[in-house]
Amino acid sequence: MAIYFVSDFHLGEGDREKEQLKVDRFHQFLEATTGDMEHLVILGDMFEFWFEYRHLIPKKNLHLLFELHDLVRRGVRVSYIAGNHDYWMDDFLQRELGIEMCRDKLEIATQRGAILAMHGDGLAKSDWLYRRLKAILRSRTSIALYRLLPPSLAYALAYRMARRSRQHTDKHLPERFLNQYRDYARERLAEGYFAFICGHTHRPEISRIGECYYLNSGDWFDNFSYIRFDGREFELHYLPTDS
Repeated sequence: MAIYFVSDFHLGEGDREKEQLKVDRFHQFLEATTGDMEHLVILGDMFEFWFEYRHLIPKKNLHLLFELHDLVRRGVRVSYIAGNHDYWMDDFLQRELGIEMCRDKLEIATQRGAILAMHGDGLAKSDWLYRRLKAILRSRTSIALYRLLPPSLAYALAYRMARRSRQHTDKHLPERFLNQYRDYARERLAEGYFAFICGHTHRPEISRIGECYYLNSGDWFDNFSYIRFDGREFELHYLPTDS
């Protein structure tokens, strides 16, 4: 049985054709892994934007959440670490679908050692300005004030901001920024973790740091990549993007 790590789908950001491609590849992924998946870890940003009102949730791509619920019903542990695009999740996923919600991190015990999983936003030392903004956006006051906006207006504004936020990832990241992620991983591994894994940068990677690992699951955006851990080794996989 294996643990699978995926991240950064950003569902809702593209045109209909691109969105359908993401959905089709996710179905392909589930079909390919159904035989040995024990634990699915979603490292954040499955949605381009997610914000829960007391009685309302976004309606786009809800069928994928129901498929995750089917996994839970079949006995697969599904964990969701909130990302910077979908941090404003409340209790819908956990209460209604049985998906384990993690606000900042998830520690997974394995026979080889503990794995520390995070989304990854704000980890680079040079990203100090974002960390200040993050503290403001995630405050209870900011969330309460945003809920005062009519949903249609709130979602329109959020999608616009999300598109700008995504410009700081993937092809726009300088190498020094990526090196700071590896430095952060070294600090966590020095604390005794066997592996540190994140998403956010959209750069799939498996790197050895001594006897330990730094890993990034990539994205479901351009790479359609995921990481599989069978209890012994990590493997980076890519799904084909052709029709």
